[in-house]
Amino acid sequence: MELHRLGVKLFVEDSSSVEIRDFIPIFHSWIQNQVVENHLLVDLHDYSHVHMGPGILLVAHEGNFSMDLGENRLGLFYYRKQPINGSLQERIKAIFRTTFQGCRLLEDEPELGGMQFKTDELLVMANDRLHAPNTEETFQKIRPVLSQFLNQFLDGNDFTLTHRADPKERFTVAVRTPHSMGIKALLERLS
Repeated sequence: MELHRLGVKLFVEDSSSVEIRDFIPIFHSWIQNQVVENHLLVDLHDYSHVHMGPGILLVAHEGNFSMDLGENRLGLFYYRKQPINGSLQERIKAIFRTTFQGCRLLEDEPELGGMQFKTDELLVMANDRLHAPNTEETFQKIRPVLSQFLNQFLDGNDFTLTHRADPKERFTVAVRTPHSMGIKALLERLS
């Protein structure tokens, strides 16, 4: 399957103490220091005024990061814009690695007061309606590859995949597991 424009969103554990605009100076420092591996970080946009929108968007040539407000839940959403070499499973792994690297950077930010990301729930999305229309057929094509990756990534722990089949929305799969691990430990599995 020739799908490259994939993304992953991890939700913030407790967003009550986090102000969305606090991410502006943090993302500016990411641009200044080019802290994301294999990404050219170039610009920042403030969409915090948009209801359930992209929040604070960090633009890179390879993909975008946002502190996303979709579903009325704050989370880091990374989606790839440029093609990645390798099989679909290798591309999924690379996108997960970049997302988890971003989460790790944010968890290490002292200005965020120890903000943590949930690892027992995440979303996998395709930002490509041509190659991944939001249909059951697309889900059946992606499900075995995503399941194989998650089985390795979660070290055989149980997980469920739920396709969100609203044809007006982009293709989305919710991943849930009863087991929660830290970002650092999961990132090590992706190395």
